Amino acid sequence: MRIAIVSDYFLDYVGGAQTSMKQQQLALEEAGHTVVMVSARRGLAGRRMRRVADGVRFQPNFTLPGLELPVVPNTARVRAQLEGYLREQRIDVVHVQTEFSLARAAADVAAALNIPVVHTVHTFYWASEGGPQKSVAWFIRWGLQLLTKSTIPRLVLSPRVADNVLRNLTLGMALRADRVISPSAHQARDLAAAGVSGDIAIVPNPVATSARPSTPLHTGVRPNFLWVARCEPIKRPLVFARAAIDALARTDDGFTVDFVGEGADLKELTALVAGHPQLRVQGSLPHDTVLDLMDDSSAVVLSSLGFDNQPMTIAEAVSRERGVLYCDPKLREGLLNSGFLSETPDVAGLADAIVALVADPTLLPGLSRGAAIDRTMFAPANYVERVVRVYTESAVSVSRR
Repeated sequence: MRIAIVSDYFLDYVGGAQTSMKQQQLALEEAGHTVVMVSARRGLAGRRMRRVADGVRFQPNFTLPGLELPVVPNTARVRAQLEGYLREQRIDVVHVQTEFSLARAAADVAAALNIPVVHTVHTFYWASEGGPQKSVAWFIRWGLQLLTKSTIPRLVLSPRVADNVLRNLTLGMALRADRVISPSAHQARDLAAAGVSGDIAIVPNPVATSARPSTPLHTGVRPNFLWVARCEPIKRPLVFARAAIDALARTDDGFTVDFVGEGADLKELTALVAGHPQLRVQGSLPHDTVLDLMDDSSAVVLSSLGFDNQPMTIAEAVSRERGVLYCDPKLREGLLNSGFLSETPDVAGLADAIVALVADPTLLPGLSRGAAIDRTMFAPANYVERVVRVYTESAVSVSRR
């Protein structure tokens, strides 16, 4: 098949959705399919649409500061360029993986060309911290509707009004797609409860990059945990850091932690762990370096709560035969044998979990063995089989319209 994966984001930004899209592209291409990537590009000069080796990139009108979100409005010019490109490439399915204006433009063009639209929802759980939400929510809604050329639903999906607008934006895209994919079962249930009808396909994110063989974790290794995510409040790095400081005191400094990522909490995190050399703040690192740290770790930490859908962190950890310490009981995919759930998601619960993993030398190697079982869920072949079935079903439904 010939597939166009569409994203409003910069593909070189380090984030779970971007990583997932690249892994999807690799998995599909390795299976013999043709994939073109349609997204925004960095830089200020040049033509609106520029061809690159793996697809096309659109020049954003501007980038929202702090969010690294490029804005390519859904205009007649953008739609015309997209239409010409999709026709030229003989695209069979348009697979949108964001919900903003470039993705909306692609969905509009696909509908006009009778090409099926598949929508992967990477997060339905938009969350922000602080700010005068009521005073800006109306402006966010007005601006998004202007840029996307679409009407945003008005369901109550979050008590925070600005977050509610973004969740409704995501819902609107899901409602207009021919088929919807959720990488997790719990998000699929929430989308269905919000009004997405029909079958929502549960297709976990794939991991297809590393040809380097993984190695199991053996006993006798001093525990080293890897925390890797955007260093933002929604990922709760400060909560885990406080838990680690508590656990260090209770284990006689019996472990180390590497924190990888950058964001609004990075400065406070660095200050918080100062004086604890066992807690190393690495900032942003290349993906290959992160994989090296993962291989050197005893387990990977996921400290988010109520935000994540199906994090790429889990998929990558188990693919490298590493267990996952986590605190959100909704996260299930890939953690049946490799996950260690803290009893509570707060500092005390996470500290207790660290202490338990450090005190019992059999636990972390056991999670590693479990990861070797769980990683089959994220195998490229499994992803391709499931997603191509969704593509085929969506094409059939479009042909009957």
